[in-house]
Amino acid sequence: MQRSSSKQIWLRLLVSLLAPALVACGGAVLEGRPTVQPIVRLTPAPTQNVSGTQTAYAQISIPTPTPVGLYIVKAGDTLGSIADNFETTVDEIMALNSIADANMIEVGQQIIIPSLLTPTPGSDESLTATP
Repeated sequence: MQRSSSKQIWLRLLVSLLAPALVACGGAVLEGRPTVQPIVRLTPAPTQNVSGTQTAYAQISIPTPTPVGLYIVKAGDTLGSIADNFETTVDEIMALNSIADANMIEVGQQIIIPSLLTPTPGSDESLTATP
């Protein structure tokens, strides 16, 4: 009989431990307790600033500055006529632009005109003799 009594003790112990858990799962113990309602806030996704993208920036036309003293050779131009128009000499134009032959300039060629260059401060051209 000891076996049956020890089985009964274990069975009672098991029931006494499991009974409250079973009642809780059934909701009997939780009745009357308020539940919190979730707060759901829907916010729209932020819009993309299309004008700030790299593609939009690449489409913007940004002019490049023209170098000081730049002249583009036109049809009928010679170094002599260009020198006369800008009050300089053929030799100065040839030296500044590394031109070996004065007769070998082409239409569309870019050359720098020495007389159009602004003298830099401190150079000999910016100094004037005063008596």
